[in-house]
Amino acid sequence: MQFKQLPVLHNANGEIRKVGLELEYANVNIEDSVRIIQQLYGGKEQVKHRFSREVTGSRIGDFSVKIDLKLLNEKTYKEPLDKLNIHLQDIRIGDETLEDEVEEVLERVVNKVIPYEITTPPVPATELRQFEKLRQALYEHHAKGTEAFITNAFATHINPEVPAPDAETILRYLRAFLLLYPWLLEKGETDFARKMTAFINPFPDEYATLILPSSYQPDIDTLIEDYHRLNPDRNRPLDMYPFFAAVRANKISAYTDLGNVKARETFHYRLPNSWVSRPDWTLAQEWNNWITVEELANDPERLAEMSRRYLTLKQETLLGFAGKWTKETEKWL
Repeated sequence: MQFKQLPVLHNANGEIRKVGLELEYANVNIEDSVRIIQQLYGGKEQVKHRFSREVTGSRIGDFSVKIDLKLLNEKTYKEPLDKLNIHLQDIRIGDETLEDEVEEVLERVVNKVIPYEITTPPVPATELRQFEKLRQALYEHHAKGTEAFITNAFATHINPEVPAPDAETILRYLRAFLLLYPWLLEKGETDFARKMTAFINPFPDEYATLILPSSYQPDIDTLIEDYHRLNPDRNRPLDMYPFFAAVRANKISAYTDLGNVKARETFHYRLPNSWVSRPDWTLAQEWNNWITVEELANDPERLAEMSRRYLTLKQETLLGFAGKWTKETEKWL
């Protein structure tokens, strides 16, 4: 399957927009994941600790590999022990430390339900096919994805650079995503476990009602304030906080309910599954679904008409709105 082209290929500086990926999986450990990256792209391994490593200086940039759990990759499990002046790294058990022993046990316990995560460097959108080699290699090493176990709420995150950092552009993309969200759930066959967890909480109806009317024309500060007032949550299928932190760092740092937000001028699209153990799955499938959002965001007339129809149907429907709207979306697309 081919990766579709962005309808707006260049950013505000005239450069090809870049895209990075975050791919979650189990059954391939950190050491083997690093070897896979090096074999495909080159680079040197940098070991931060047992659960977090980087591959730097590859042909396409720097990768990170970690267990996607703060308890381990930030070693927060040690904090209560350190307060008691118990330092696991100083207690020897033969050739190893007690820290090594504890971490080995913790890794065995969590690695069935907590994924490893590879974060790729951002590459020009025209070169996304380079990451298919990584997906294929994980499949060949028997990586397990979303479908492998009922509790595996594993994801593929796509981080496309925004085409322009102004409020009008960002609002168009938010509107397009909200309109297409029920269709994307069905088109992407979003896994039941992922729907049931808090990782991709849908935007509240109140937010859609606020931003879809054509009368809503905020500046960037108002857009951020309204977003946070109604969505004080990183676990949205489209997380805008990394972008907001890039353009208004002080405003986002003042919000104490978000945790650490890595600033970057990208959309953080978190909806897709990670189906790395399916032989017929490709990253292009998920990317091409995102392209549908891009296309709608850059078709102002269709965007306005769909917004009006969405709001009307929402008012007319007591039950089953998502199913009805998905059918209408198919017609619009």
